[in-house]
This record gives sequence, C-alpha cells and structure tokens, in this order.
Amino acid sequence: MDDVVGDWPRRRRMPELTSLDAPTQAVVAAAVDRLRDSVDEWTSRFLRLVREHVPGYDQLADDDIRGSARTLVEGEISELESMRIPDDALREQLEAFALKRVAQGISIDTLSLSYHLGSREMLALMDEIAVEVAMPTDLLLAIHDSTWEFANEAAAVFARVQHGLLVEQARFDAERRSAFARGVLSGTASSEQIQRDAALFGLDARRPYVAVAARATTPARAEELRRLLAVATRTPPDRLLVADVDGSWGCISPSAPEGVGEALVAIGPPLKLEELDRGFDEAVEALETAERFGMAGAVRLADLGPRPLVLPESRAADLLSERHLSALAAEGRMGDELRETVRVYLECDQRAADAARLLTVHANTVRYRVNRFRELTGLDLRRTEDIVTTWWLLNRGA
Repeated sequence: MDDVVGDWPRRRRMPELTSLDAPTQAVVAAAVDRLRDSVDEWTSRFLRLVREHVPGYDQLADDDIRGSARTLVEGEISELESMRIPDDALREQLEAFALKRVAQGISIDTLSLSYHLGSREMLALMDEIAVEVAMPTDLLLAIHDSTWEFANEAAAVFARVQHGLLVEQARFDAERRSAFARGVLSGTASSEQIQRDAALFGLDARRPYVAVAARATTPARAEELRRLLAVATRTPPDRLLVADVDGSWGCISPSAPEGVGEALVAIGPPLKLEELDRGFDEAVEALETAERFGMAGAVRLADLGPRPLVLPESRAADLLSERHLSALAAEGRMGDELRETVRVYLECDQRAADAARLLTVHANTVRYRVNRFRELTGLDLRRTEDIVTTWWLLNRGA
C-alpha cells in the first residue's frame, strides 16, 4: 500500500547506484550491456515506427533518423549505467537536436511525437531485457517512471525551443519591416527594391499610401503610437511598417489615421511608395510646425497655412511651393501669367481694376485668372491664411 496514493501508483525514484546491493548492481550492469548490444536493433525498430506513424519524417533519410536516434539512446544508456536522472548535458543535446530538426522543416509537434514513440519502444526493449537479466520489479518500474518523466521534460524543452524560434522570427520580421519602412520614408530604397519587396509586407506598389510622422522619444512612447495608429488605421500592430528616420518616428499607412485624439500626428499626402519620401518630408515639416505652435491631433501641412514659414531653417517654402505651385509650372506660359496676375492683384490689395491697369488687361481677365489660380493651386484668396501663404510663395526670392 505504500506504493499507492489513492487509486494512482506513486512515482518511483531512481535509486542511487551505490545504494544497491552487489547482485542488483550486477543486474544493472548486465542490462546496460544488453542495451548497448541492442542499439542497432532498437534504431531499426524506431525507424519502422516513425515511417509508419510520423509522416512528417518522410523528408528525412533513413541514415539521418538512425544516427539521431542512436545518439539519443546512447545518452540515455549512459544515464542508466550510473543510475542518474538525466542531467543538463542531455537537455542541451535535446535542444540542439530540436533546432536541427526544425531547420530541416520538422515541426515541434512531430518531433515530440517521435520522441514519445522512441521512449515507448525503448521501454518495450527494456522490459524484454529485464526478463532476461531478472531485474527487480521495483527497479524496472523506477526506470519506467524516470523515462516517462524525462519524455515529458523533453516535450517542455521542445516547447521552449519553439517559443524561442517564434520570438526570434518575430524580431527578425520586425527588423525587416522597419528596414523597409526606413528605406521608403528616407528615400534610400531604390525603385527596384520597393517593387521587389512591397508584396512581402502586403503592399501594392501601384496604389498610394500615406506617410505619417510623430515624435517617439522613448520605447514606451513608440509602443503607444504603434497601438494608436493600429486602431486609427485598422491595422494589426505587428503589421504596421514603422521606423525611426533621422529622429522622427515614421509610419507607412494605407490611409490617413482617424481618431488620434490629443496625440500629435502629422500626415503627408497620398503618394505611391516610390515617392513617399516626399510625403514623409512634408509630414515632418507639419509635425515640427505643429509642435512649435502647441497643436494636437492629426495635422497636415496644407492645413497649417503660413505657420511653417516662421520656423528657422524651415523647408516649408519649398514644400509649399511644390504642393501649390507645381500645377502652375505644368501650365507653361499660362502658369506664368497666372502667377504674375495674382502677385499684382495682391499688391493692389485685391482690387481687380487697379491690377488690370497695371497688367494692361481687362478686369474680368484678372478675376478669371484669380479663379483659375485657385482651381490649380488650392489657395483661396478669400481666406486670410491662403492670402499670406500665396504672397510669401510668389514673392520669396524676388
């Protein structure tokens, strides 16, 4: 009754070799010798088992399976010879074995199954040998308990290996996503690289995306921004393409984020990936301007009026000129006429008749050109901020 707890047998511990009497030690030695003589037999039995019950091993050669099985069983025989519980050396051997098999494309579940099948076959062989050498029943049961205990521990070793590989894969994936985002947002990635790698990250190089800029001075703040944008763009956090670009936290987003609350997030214009570095430059300029004026929420450079122009060493004039006046350049001579007409119109305090006299055209021509200027540039001279922005852009460098 001492060996029973409730309805379950109590697990037996492996005894110390030195605690055994001389006849039992001789039995153990005989069993070990018999096991060593049976290694080839056991590896063949194990090979037949995995070929029949573990289809995941189909890709492995027979010699590979036999070799690994022999290494593991010889380690266990050495443990039995000294009546030791398997030590760290065998655990390290199992970990190396698991890494090798995973690299060969074998799943951890398949590996665990094969190990349990091997343990079962090992104990079946041990039972046969125990009869031959007249091993005491209690000692045989202790060997059974120890073997299954370590088989369960082996499963835990395999699980740790799997977890480590998943963590490493996630880290590698995050680093690769960050490198791609940095290359696109900084303009250092070539068109060929972008076209080649976009699909790896679920992007369509033919459609426009939005560059987002924010400030993340700590890892905690970066993680907070990641969660915020994940919600705002309906993108899983681990799928966001984010990177630190020259001190600014940047993100490639499928759409402009909505509902960012009081967080300051700057948004560039929709552009294709190959042009998105320009959009990120514009977003950074908007971010720096908004910070200077204590603003919050989602901001765009086009919504900030002339505010960026007051910043020292601001790039806003070039960005605003490209954004608003590039359409005029595409009009050729007509674009030049529109620029000059609007410049004179502002100099005349928006009096069309006075501007018409200076330009020697009809007042209606001035009004038409002012309206056409608004259509092409998006700058409405009925708005004070647009008046200031237009005056600055038309007169800068003059």
